[in-house]
Amino acid sequence: MRNAFLVVGAALLVAGALVTAGLFTFKDSKEVLRIGDASLTVTEEKRPDHRLGYALMALGGIGLLVGIVRRK
Repeated sequence: MRNAFLVVGAALLVAGALVTAGLFTFKDSKEVLRIGDASLTVTEEKRPDHRLGYALMALGGIGLLVGIVRRK
């Protein structure tokens, strides 16, 4: 169980750092105009909020701390 906390904590810490650095993006599509069968769609590339990265890093730190303190 201790190793699970360490692995998950480290993964969350790395994921949080990557989100905070702005390395993750996702695409958001919106239909802005529709006339009959024709439509105009706009696709934007967005980044998650940096607060999500901070929260993931905090959870990862807690997971690492629990994994280090916990005994077998």
